Amino acid sequence: MKTWLWLFLLLPGLVQADGTQSVTGTFDGHVSWASTSNGKIQVVTDPVLGSGKAISGRKIVGILPFATLTGPGDSITVNFSFRLAGPIATTDHGFKLGLFEGGDPNDPWFFASGTGYRWNISTGPYPIPASLVKESGGPGQKVLSGQDTNVMNQSSAAYSLNDTAKHTATIILTNTDGALNLSLAIDGKKWVFQSSDLLPPSTLSPTRFAIRSDANTFLLDDFTVVTKLKSNSSGP
Repeated sequence: MKTWLWLFLLLPGLVQADGTQSVTGTFDGHVSWASTSNGKIQVVTDPVLGSGKAISGRKIVGILPFATLTGPGDSITVNFSFRLAGPIATTDHGFKLGLFEGGDPNDPWFFASGTGYRWNISTGPYPIPASLVKESGGPGQKVLSGQDTNVMNQSSAAYSLNDTAKHTATIILTNTDGALNLSLAIDGKKWVFQSSDLLPPSTLSPTRFAIRSDANTFLLDDFTVVTKLKSNSSGP
């Protein structure tokens, strides 16, 4: 008999952080948040994103629970809300976010080995197609900025972030029986970018969520992780 294991982590308000340390704390006992360069993470009250606290910064990484997409149908879903702080700077692909393996326990931005996927999105009034980039770890590499990269695909529609309003986002990685399906949706079905990779998903264990803005401070809130894993058990 086949069963499914669902792991759902809700991190409402992201309130357990001191805003001063490089590693600012653990939320709900599952996800810790860190920042290295471009300033410290700050915890702020932001009425645009809603009640409670939000994280503010230019580079933020979250350490996720370990999970491997072993079987067909296994998936990891990351949901969050965010917004840019004004004024909005114009960049080509200057807003980056994605999921990554590996990591140095002393500095989670380092990416010594493994695989990662990031979406590059522009900011400002001139939308261009977003790109999906596959990163491979190596000596001295960092997530979202490594040189060992491969542009896998571009979105069919041009897109940019050009306001300070609240946006919602969902990233889904799914094992589709031999291939990895990747999807990013912003504001529900208003903008969706999907692609796939022939990497065997059974070897992929995303343990970090990273988000970075080259020229704009952003705020992050309402972060959840849903991991759907298939397990086999014998019944009577």
